[in-house]
Amino acid sequence: MRSIISAALILFSTVVAALGQSGQWGSRGISRRFVVQGNLVIAADGRGVAVYDVSDAANIRRLSVVETETESSDVAVLNGSDVIVATRGPLERFLLSPDGTLAPAGSIAATASILASNGHSLAGATTSEIVVWQPTKDGVVSVARFTTMAPIGSLAWHGDTLLAAVLGIGIWLFDPSGARQPSVIPENAHDLAVDGDRLYVAAGGSGLAIYDLHDESAPRFLGRVSGEVNLTRIAASGGRAYAIQPSDTVDVFDVTLPTTPVLASTIRQPAAVIAASDARLYVAGSILDRGLTTEMGVPLRIYDASDSAAPRAIGEFDDLAGPVSGIATDGRLAYVIDHPYFRVLDVSSTATPRELSSIRLDNLGDRVRLLGKQLIIYGRGDVQLLDVTNAYAPRLAKVWHSQGSPPSNAAFLRDTIIEGNPFSGLHVVDFINFSDPTQIGGIKNHYFEVVADGADVAYVSYGGTELVTVDISDPRTPYFASSTPLGMVRAEIVPATESRSSLLLALGLDGMHIFSLADPRHPVEIAIVPMPPDAIFAANSTTAWVALDGTISTLDLSDPGHSSFTPTAMRAVAPMQLAATEGGKVVVADRYSVRVYGPDTVPPSSPRRRPSHP
Repeated sequence: MRSIISAALILFSTVVAALGQSGQWGSRGISRRFVVQGNLVIAADGRGVAVYDVSDAANIRRLSVVETETESSDVAVLNGSDVIVATRGPLERFLLSPDGTLAPAGSIAATASILASNGHSLAGATTSEIVVWQPTKDGVVSVARFTTMAPIGSLAWHGDTLLAAVLGIGIWLFDPSGARQPSVIPENAHDLAVDGDRLYVAAGGSGLAIYDLHDESAPRFLGRVSGEVNLTRIAASGGRAYAIQPSDTVDVFDVTLPTTPVLASTIRQPAAVIAASDARLYVAGSILDRGLTTEMGVPLRIYDASDSAAPRAIGEFDDLAGPVSGIATDGRLAYVIDHPYFRVLDVSSTATPRELSSIRLDNLGDRVRLLGKQLIIYGRGDVQLLDVTNAYAPRLAKVWHSQGSPPSNAAFLRDTIIEGNPFSGLHVVDFINFSDPTQIGGIKNHYFEVVADGADVAYVSYGGTELVTVDISDPRTPYFASSTPLGMVRAEIVPATESRSSLLLALGLDGMHIFSLADPRHPVEIAIVPMPPDAIFAANSTTAWVALDGTISTLDLSDPGHSSFTPTAMRAVAPMQLAATEGGKVVVADRYSVRVYGPDTVPPSSPRRRPSHP
């Protein structure tokens, strides 16, 4: 009974705190899909859906932004004003007004990762199933359902015929009315675009393929451009086709003679999303570095391709870049990785976080850990040590080059820093006693996560299959003290309380394993809480906060052997790192913004000013 009452009180207090004490800083979108409708470009941008006025390309205006409950991935429009957004949860609906603003209009009790509309019908695809809906006065109704033999890469409409790119098999042409049997075009299509009666296929290494759809029961091959290409996305309009080669090339094709298409020009810019209307190309993309992304801060750029041999940029919309990938806090200040900037935010007033300072850093890592007034930034092979004694003037102190590659991890341990990565091993680095950071100890092999208790022990994911305890009492000769079969994805150490020892929270493929660290060199598992391996979490001595499926839940760690989830009203759309304090302040690096929850705290002091002299 006591545990039930305690859980109820925790739920009540947590929900009230989350509802009354929440704030957000730095909201931005990262484009995932465009729909062009006249002078409007509607974008699924991860955080939700945005509408841009592109009537004047030199002065693009964002007319509306609405957040979705979970991360958005695709968008389609029905009847000119019913905007349907695919998210990680249900499909969400918005009403588009003539002035470009959006208003929530409910949801559709279905999920889909890919959408396509012909104006009066909507198609949505999951892994290997397609559903077709039509609108009614009360919402939408399912009118057809198709299954495929492999994953679906793209959907498009030609009139009332639905085309589906089934990866590795071909392009299926479905009649939702059931009047005729599906037909198949034998192309390994990655993406589809229809312009009039022509189908344009991004066929990977097979290049650009063009088909005539006048007779949908027997599509006719017209022409192809191939060579050393890998076309993954495509758009077409007005005698031009545009295809992406990941991740920084857009090929422009002259297709006025479809039997002899010509590669007319190439645009070099980060590209993942394209759309076309008349002679305009709409594009957005990210910079990829060894598998990790950094956004450009340009969710929409427009090119004029009237001369397909010399397309020119005519406008762009500038925004914050990102992603917001790392965060740490002491309750008053939050230290944020917001590529390419490291930022310091005042989060003492939860509802109104504000930026105090920022510095631009080359090779900025993705994650951050805080110890007193020092920070380490890591994740891309280097470890950057920052002095944040003065929040208004953070200073890069030193950098350790591990000669490794992402993903890399690091932790403070006593007066050293422990760094590990899958390529160059585990390193004990002295940042204090040498002019340049110097490795004083290490163990070769492959490491995927590193956490430390601040004393003599580190816990690492070794080879992706074992949780290993590393004794570093002599930093020059670290050694394995014990191991447990566990493919640890990420971990957190929970401080001890008067009633129990410190804990290790280790997330594996089957859930969160809770270990007692009564003997730090030999962790003992005391519980496992089922959860998927993509959960992101942080903890203080009594509570863990777990971000999953758009929300944050808590785990009561006062009795860790009997922990269970308690939902809260806190949101996290696409969490990348969480941090929490003993006072219950929780901050989230939520990819598209920083989210702040919990009680207000004492504000930081004002910046010091030099005394004036008469």
